[in-house]
Amino acid sequence: MDIFVKSFKSIIITFSIIILFAWISCTSVVRDSDNTKEAAWTIKMFSKDQGNWLSVENKTLYVDFMEEWAWTIRNIRYLGDEIVGEYGAHGSVVRVDTGIGPKDYYYIGTSHGHEKVKSYSILVDGKKQQYKSGSTCSGKKVIIRKESNLGPFDHKMEITFPDSANYIIEKHSYKVVEDLNERFSFLFAFMHELNKEFGCWLAVLADGNELQGDLLKREKGRISLGRDIKTVVFYSQMMKKGVTLVYPQVYKGAGKLKVEIKNGSTEHFGTSIVDMNIGNSKLYFRPEVKKKRYKVGDTFEYSIKVVPFSAEPDEWKTKGKKLAVFNTEKE
Repeated sequence: MDIFVKSFKSIIITFSIIILFAWISCTSVVRDSDNTKEAAWTIKMFSKDQGNWLSVENKTLYVDFMEEWAWTIRNIRYLGDEIVGEYGAHGSVVRVDTGIGPKDYYYIGTSHGHEKVKSYSILVDGKKQQYKSGSTCSGKKVIIRKESNLGPFDHKMEITFPDSANYIIEKHSYKVVEDLNERFSFLFAFMHELNKEFGCWLAVLADGNELQGDLLKREKGRISLGRDIKTVVFYSQMMKKGVTLVYPQVYKGAGKLKVEIKNGSTEHFGTSIVDMNIGNSKLYFRPEVKKKRYKVGDTFEYSIKVVPFSAEPDEWKTKGKKLAVFNTEKE
């Protein structure tokens, strides 16, 4: 009888252990399933007076795109405050010359027109979504892609909203489709129309040294920075917000045009802040292209990471530089 009781108890204990492990396993699966359902980003497709728009947003970051301006970024907001606004164009722009006169040129891209959009796609967690005004979807990782032509270049834009959900990565790729010695003048790989309240800036140079400045004393046409850099951080004391813009490497920048060179200023453009005196300062990156001697069929690309943040006036430099890490391994 004792043997039977002991055997029965052993069976009960073994069965209980099996049930316990099964419960733990099921709980784990449910939790993993719940985690996959937690969306980092909400995508909204809508129409306004200017046509079709698309926004990607979460509780802290908002970015929208406008079809009329070749599906380029129009606004970036962080915790409701404007980082980049509708003062002008964003994205890649090419200048081409039509003659030898000072006004014999035009721009291709974004609001300047002439950009021919070939395709546009919205990828949510790897699945392509059709654009339909009024639709909404969500996911952990969002990628906005565009293929277009910018005159001498075929162009690919890719804006990534990662599952970490605290920044965006912009990548622009180019393929040379015509002789760059004919009409090509220069390329702006990136343009960001910064809110006028971002007066303080700090740049980290290739050698690790730093430059600093203040833009609040507005001076139309002023060109600040004008260097090859790895990182630039902007800060607004009024908003107590900042934004870090970091390249994956130090990109070689092009020189200035003669009309851009003022007495005592550098002849190098590279990454520059141009004071437009219209309520903003525009951050440009003009890469060196002509001296690269690219041929038809050659390709090249540039990327930038945009990280908004909040900080007190005495900590923005430390925090901004700490965020200046370009690592896409986990994205």
